Amino acid sequence: MNQAVLFNDDIHYDVALSRLVFTAMVSGMIVPCVIAVPATLEEPLVHFRNHQFDYEMQAEELIEDESYSASGEIELTFL
Repeated sequence: MNQAVLFNDDIHYDVALSRLVFTAMVSGMIVPCVIAVPATLEEPLVHFRNHQFDYEMQAEELIEDESYSASGEIELTFL
């Protein structure tokens, strides 16, 4: 894992937008990482915990590729 990217333990589910949000520290900056969640998923936080390592790896790759959205977020693919 690249030590320039550190993941915070701050996952939360945004009910209004149906997405999971966690943050990464990249060279001292906080970067929101978002995952659009299907409306049918009953336990989004449990899903994240079960796939946390995979989501963090995906986020790290996207950050290294500088694949930021127009709003400065990293948009992950739902697993």
